[in-house]
Amino acid sequence: MRTRQRLEPLITCLFAAAFLIPSPLLAQETEPQIRISQSRMTVGSFQNILFEIDPGSARINTGGGFRLELPVSYLETEPYFWDRPQTDLPEARGYVEVRSSGGATLQTKLYGRRGGIIEAFVEEGALQPGERLSILYAGVVQSLDWPLKLRVEWRSAANEPWQRVGHVPEIVFLPQEPATLTAVAPADLQKDVPFDLAVVLLDKFGNRASRYRGTITLTATDSLTQLPGSYTFTQQDSGVHIFRGLAYHTPGFQRIDVSDGTLKTQSNYSLVSTYPLPLKRFFGDTHFHTGTGADNLKTNGPGGDHRGNYTRANLAYKYVRDVIRLDFASSSEHDIPQFDETVWQKSQTISNDFYQPGKFTTFFAYEWTAPIGHHVVSYKDTGNAIFSRHQYDSLLQLWQKLDEQGAPAVTIPHVTWPTPDHGIWKAVNNRYRKIGEIYSLWNNRFLLQPADDPQRFELGGDWSYQHAWANGHKIGVIGSSDNHTGHPGANNYTAYTQHTGGLAVALAPQNNRENIWAAYQQRRTYATTGMRIYLDFSSDGHPMGAEYSTNTAPHFAVNVAGTNTIETVEIIKYDGQSYNTIYTDTPGSEISVFEFTDEAFSGDSFYYVRVKQVDEYWRSPWSYTTREMAWSSPIWINLA
Repeated sequence: MRTRQRLEPLITCLFAAAFLIPSPLLAQETEPQIRISQSRMTVGSFQNILFEIDPGSARINTGGGFRLELPVSYLETEPYFWDRPQTDLPEARGYVEVRSSGGATLQTKLYGRRGGIIEAFVEEGALQPGERLSILYAGVVQSLDWPLKLRVEWRSAANEPWQRVGHVPEIVFLPQEPATLTAVAPADLQKDVPFDLAVVLLDKFGNRASRYRGTITLTATDSLTQLPGSYTFTQQDSGVHIFRGLAYHTPGFQRIDVSDGTLKTQSNYSLVSTYPLPLKRFFGDTHFHTGTGADNLKTNGPGGDHRGNYTRANLAYKYVRDVIRLDFASSSEHDIPQFDETVWQKSQTISNDFYQPGKFTTFFAYEWTAPIGHHVVSYKDTGNAIFSRHQYDSLLQLWQKLDEQGAPAVTIPHVTWPTPDHGIWKAVNNRYRKIGEIYSLWNNRFLLQPADDPQRFELGGDWSYQHAWANGHKIGVIGSSDNHTGHPGANNYTAYTQHTGGLAVALAPQNNRENIWAAYQQRRTYATTGMRIYLDFSSDGHPMGAEYSTNTAPHFAVNVAGTNTIETVEIIKYDGQSYNTIYTDTPGSEISVFEFTDEAFSGDSFYYVRVKQVDEYWRSPWSYTTREMAWSSPIWINLA
């Protein structure tokens, strides 16, 4: 934090330098223009930025002036954006000062939904053509590396309308040094069949560490796997390198370890089979926000909308596909009034443009945001309507409109607060509520609570999934992020990646819309707290999410491979009266493989698997821990 004595000379120097620069706009230009002292900045760094505004041939009279909006947010997204502007303390972050090169007296006004709008207006006199107005901002800039074009407007007098400044220079943000190394491989592989391994470098904020030029080495648990001895990252890699044509030659769970001598990681485990598996695990994020989804379209007047206003859907999709390396994803903007038909069409177009059958699957979604009981409405195909909560404010109305429309849809419950009057499970609808979020950022320590609470919506009162299942809701589970920063799918890799969430896993033959959608419909899904935990749970050959009848004791098979030591793997049973853990495995390693027969089966019951890894302290400097978990969808078994 800078002292007043250190900052004031710097402010004076910057302003003096600005006013010595001759204006090129006196004769040949008439439109207002803005220049920015820095065009390239490192994310999360302290900057002294001078915005120099030339009104061109316009005269700015009393009440007229300029305003610009800095990306400022709140709650869990606040650390990702700019310091909130303030005019009271020159020694504090976010300090703003305004000056004129002429004789006009200026005043500064700060406002907007998050306080990010800086307005400099003429209080006395006038800003003449050729004179300039300068705004100094001294604070920490955004920690996200997407490019930024500020919103800048002007007006000639107090009673005149605001007009956009036509050309605003784009600010480019550079990532910090790498802080996290990740490696991603397909979860299900066949012996001797080639696969690709993606190695990704992230800075401490989760940005792609595009300037990384280090050398990494790879080793495999399968000693028969041929790997390159080492590899040095290039400019073309931009922090991501794909090793193609690797193959495991030994069945069972296998992984690859990666190190550059300082940063180390291990890939997710892959289950290697001697024959093609009918179902494979695909990881995704079905719930993230980018403002409106329409390329950063301004919403809700000056000041933005619900915490995602400054991100863009196309950049978010590139991030989740190319950096986090997920297999499927869906942006799901809030049904605010500004999310109208035009924006919805643009949102669908962006989602459709990213669809690559066999590689990356997208659907078409929005979030129905009633005061209680938010739901992500996801469509399999384009061309369907938004049924906003402003017009249809109950789930029954929403489902009726979906019935009338007749298009394939799911409504994914997004449980938020664990309050007794939640009401999210009052109405049963097993047609549209096939899957639901059991984990998202609302479980996470960085929202409004001091620590992560992974089981917050699994257990407890009438907001919980155990309550829902016991009351006739046959719903599978997924995790999602509910991300608002353009970084969907990111996990809490460091203490600075504060906006994290879970992952959805779909079991399907192939990665395309038909197969992933079928997994939704058949509840062949499971949830993780954000890590690529491998989980397979079946009963008498029926996969998770299934419902079947039998007159014999059900026989379960469980395969789990974690990203750290597994503390417990439990089979939980509900027999119509209560929930009980009927089997617990404590492997003391990263792998748990077992079978179990419920000899006590005597009536209609359902079962699910809960995985807990050991507490982890290394991700965070705080005293509390993080614990990665996974939950299977239940299997419903009826007595024949």
